[in-house]
Amino acid sequence: MLFITVASASHSRADEPLVWGFADFPPYIEAKANGQPYGSLAEMVQNIFQHADIDYRPLHTPNKRIRKLISEGFVGFSIGPLTAIDNPDDFYMSKAAVAKIETRSYWIGEQNPVIQASDFYGQSVVLITSYQYSGLRDYLENPNNKVSIAANVEDHKRALTALLLKRATYMLGYSKPTELIQLQMNIENLHSFPLNEIKMYFYIHKSIKNSRQVMDRLDKSHAELYPNHVSDINKE
Repeated sequence: MLFITVASASHSRADEPLVWGFADFPPYIEAKANGQPYGSLAEMVQNIFQHADIDYRPLHTPNKRIRKLISEGFVGFSIGPLTAIDNPDDFYMSKAAVAKIETRSYWIGEQNPVIQASDFYGQSVVLITSYQYSGLRDYLENPNNKVSIAANVEDHKRALTALLLKRATYMLGYSKPTELIQLQMNIENLHSFPLNEIKMYFYIHKSIKNSRQVMDRLDKSHAELYPNHVSDINKE
């Protein structure tokens, strides 16, 4: 995944509200009809900004634009895994992970279980556009591993649909979004196995005014509100 929320640069009550961009990634975060974010990750972010006394304005952002917006410095604040940032020296990162998300392999019926990356060797797989899967995409796209990327689709529903239509033998996805879609689709004999957990962090671009102080405030609020330092939103 690249699963990330982004925000432009403002960071105090005296300034304009911080523009917090986000892409749909249910059930962690998605837009209501009025454009406001909701979900477990959205609630955590809102709590931390409120505790840190930082005004913000949510902005619903297409998935495909997020990585570009972050890597090119067009936004000031982001949430994502370490692999989301192409130029980490340009950012301050939160001291602790703020969430973690589980990656799983999926297949239908009697297939050989995929319990590690090397099990994809010589197989076909459906992936979701922009997600890096904490480095697993690099393995799958390496021609030496002879993995056929049958489809790169926009979301988990399209990925499960492609798997159901037998466009590939396997699918790579995140557990909670897949479970949510499976409740709607009710695919028979859908199997899965956990491959890794992706830790999510706050990022602030160093070009932002007082960026170090802003990150310090967010770190402080996160530690006070979530003393275990990693909010396991898979369990919510």
